Amino acid sequence: MMKCRNGDMSAFELLVMRYKDVIINFIYRSIGDYHRAEDLTQETFLRVFRNSSRYEPKSKFKNWIYLIATNLCRNEVRNRKRRNTVFFDDLVPDEDYENYPALMQDVRNLPDELYEKKEQQLIIQEKINCLPDNQRLALILVTYHDLRYEAIAEVLDCSVSAVKSLIHRARQKVKKHLVEVGIGESSNAKL
Repeated sequence: MMKCRNGDMSAFELLVMRYKDVIINFIYRSIGDYHRAEDLTQETFLRVFRNSSRYEPKSKFKNWIYLIATNLCRNEVRNRKRRNTVFFDDLVPDEDYENYPALMQDVRNLPDELYEKKEQQLIIQEKINCLPDNQRLALILVTYHDLRYEAIAEVLDCSVSAVKSLIHRARQKVKKHLVEVGIGESSNAKL
């Protein structure tokens, strides 16, 4: 990032190659729309480039880029609520979207197991999407992106104890909803 800050375009291209997939995955899990996630990922890198002169290496670059992506996700969710937006993805059955990364299937399993696993993943993602913003973002960052509590605290601009509390409450809510729909504690769900 320091090279990018000094105008080195090859350094910026390296940052894009290194972080593009994890940022698009994070945004997709946060907002649930893959095509919009692609747009917001592009906006994230645009903001990184535009603000490269203001970057200070007092924290990790990874935390900084997640902070930018998190703010974009919050804005997107807020704007959706205002507009009461319905996405095409919500109208078309999920079976038609076999190429979506979140729905990738293990071909070594039997078809019945694959179907059950896919259904569980969809239910889990639906329950995660119903969480309040900070709980949802904290849970996604710790579960799917393996960020440490300290990094999440920096991204969400709160204390480490608040992050622990957010994650604990989010896991409890999701587990409660999963038990209600018949997916018990013994499920293969990663939370």
